[in-house]
Amino acid sequence: MSPAFAALALLAASLSGCAFAKTPKPRCVDSIAHIPASANNFNVSSGALPPGNPDVLVSEAYRIQLRFCEPSVAVKKRTDTLQVLLHGIGYNEDYWDVSFQPETYSYARFAAAQGYATLNMARLGYGKSDHPDPLSIVQSPYEVAIIESIIKAARAGHVPGATRHRGHKFNTIVAVGHSYGSRLLNGIIATQPTLIDAVILSGHTHDPLDASLLLAEPARDNDPARFGQLPPGYITTLNATTRAQAFYGPAETFDPSALASDEAHKDVGSLGETLTLDFPVTSAPEFTGDVLTVNGALDILACSDATCSNIEKEAMFYPKARSAEAAVIPAAGHALTYHLSAPKFYGTIQAWLNRHGY
Repeated sequence: MSPAFAALALLAASLSGCAFAKTPKPRCVDSIAHIPASANNFNVSSGALPPGNPDVLVSEAYRIQLRFCEPSVAVKKRTDTLQVLLHGIGYNEDYWDVSFQPETYSYARFAAAQGYATLNMARLGYGKSDHPDPLSIVQSPYEVAIIESIIKAARAGHVPGATRHRGHKFNTIVAVGHSYGSRLLNGIIATQPTLIDAVILSGHTHDPLDASLLLAEPARDNDPARFGQLPPGYITTLNATTRAQAFYGPAETFDPSALASDEAHKDVGSLGETLTLDFPVTSAPEFTGDVLTVNGALDILACSDATCSNIEKEAMFYPKARSAEAAVIPAAGHALTYHLSAPKFYGTIQAWLNRHGY
């Protein structure tokens, strides 16, 4: 076990009995912004990923749902720091800003109480964002380009929804991902190594992800009231039972009401995403910032065994990083923010940020 992994594993364990103060609600602004982006997607018209590089140009400006939250506590050294939050497949902005008992489960509230501004979102094809063709448009290359555009705007002082901060340039970007959102962030630091200062990749390793574990069906068949207008290429999990099997640990690791809220707020995924899952999962040889990979010990999607030992090899994919560390959260599955151990997860992130000067 590496020294960095051992230190963070010990920290996560020490936090297991720690009760975090309930966090106040920050001032947040929801907005819809037209985000221009260009990228080469794959031709997946056959329903399979072809060999070779992506070569189908997508250049559009789609509407993206954003939520900017101000810090609820002033911390001078974090005035120019923005945390950008990316959810995974089957979720939306609710993943990082959980509506069930948010004073306990919302990471956005937790970060605000530590003095950070956050930019949360529903990615393309999710929430109130546009839902273009789920096969040809909503793929990882184009989604990477959208996130790059949003971060560049933040650095330039044009964060959509941040009306009280208009012109405020966020010089330090801490990007926090979950699952597929982590994969997109990995793709960004691999191709734009100076755009982000620190990445926190949760529910993630470089191992192939078995999408069949999600047990999905067309979203419009699953919940016609919510998703009936979507084409069949948008999919979602079957029900709370199968969602728990894929995303949660045993019954004692979560509140049943949290799972019920998760099911009520669940979102979709696209066939284009499932076909291009592994495209952004590569090495980031020129990234010189800080990397934290953090998984639940019971994550059947990202972990190879009961101790998530495969997380220890993640550092090799970031050879020039200032630091590349890993942590495992006990008693947690894939959906870390919905488990009883969510405060341990947040505390582990914050301890790491503190240690590296963010």
